[in-house]
Amino acid sequence: MLPCKQIELKDLLLYQDYCLIDVRTPTEYAQGSIPGSINIPLFDEKEQERIGRVYARNHKAAFFLAMDIASPKIPKFLRRINRHRQGKPLLVYCWRGGMRSHASVTLLGMVGIEAAQLRGGYHQYRKHIYQALRNYQLKPQVILLKGKSGTGKTEILRLLAQRGYPVLDLEGFARHRGSSFGSVPGENPRCQKDFDALLLGKLQELQHSPCILLEGESKRIGNICLPDFLFAAMKQAPVIEVTGSPAARRDRILAEYTPKTPRGRVEAYYSLYRLQGVLSRMRLAELRQHLDQQDYPAFVELILRQHYDRLYEHKLPGKEILASINSDDTEKAAVAIAAVLERKYQQVAD
Repeated sequence: MLPCKQIELKDLLLYQDYCLIDVRTPTEYAQGSIPGSINIPLFDEKEQERIGRVYARNHKAAFFLAMDIASPKIPKFLRRINRHRQGKPLLVYCWRGGMRSHASVTLLGMVGIEAAQLRGGYHQYRKHIYQALRNYQLKPQVILLKGKSGTGKTEILRLLAQRGYPVLDLEGFARHRGSSFGSVPGENPRCQKDFDALLLGKLQELQHSPCILLEGESKRIGNICLPDFLFAAMKQAPVIEVTGSPAARRDRILAEYTPKTPRGRVEAYYSLYRLQGVLSRMRLAELRQHLDQQDYPAFVELILRQHYDRLYEHKLPGKEILASINSDDTEKAAVAIAAVLERKYQQVAD
């Protein structure tokens, strides 16, 4: 292959204002990508698999096959990339910085569009993220927001982030709300690789903050697993406990979780099914009856009382509790927590 301009990963990490084009298949892209990249595949899954089989037997034959498949697509492929440039330098990547990204950069050059190839491709980027998280040294003090289900912890974190406080929104990165019913309607949960990339980026952004505020979570958020260093820090972190009246908690959960589509109802049944072995058959039957009747207030009250409230650590043993804040009014709760953080910041500074 003729040489093309290449960019090292360290240059991408230092200068992030590229228009990143991922030319892998949609399936590869969904399994992990560089944040902010745009997926414009050169081949679909079946085509890529076919080329791969030929490549294993004969490299040259695979190149000719790839040209045969790509040729009719080239004009549309190049136009799609050109539409997304927005005046930024183009950086193209594939899995290992091989044929697909090299061919894409060459084709762009032939029509007068300057682009570069990411050396090592997504494989090199993922290796960097994995090693960085494995060796990460967390410097800021972690402070946990903990409370029973429905106390509005996520909303409070959002309000604090808007006020400029250093917030790490783990559920937002995961696109999952952490519980058995935690799927976010209309959104697919993020894969572990994308979660790791977003987490590392945010940690680096907050590395000079005196504190980082995040919601108390288990080791897993849906299918996502938190890195050991972060979970270890969370287990030892001081806590701001968030409380709320049963009525306010119920109404908040109804507003956030009530199924609004047939698919949402199916997901609710599926989430309830996952609690088999956790709740008794009688309790599951009672909850299912409420779902059948679409009596969501009764469903929420029952599952809070019989399941989620029992999981919550009332006494938070071994934790330093900085404050206990009522969240029936989340705006007031955010202001009160901000005051607690200001006092904590001063202690850290001193």
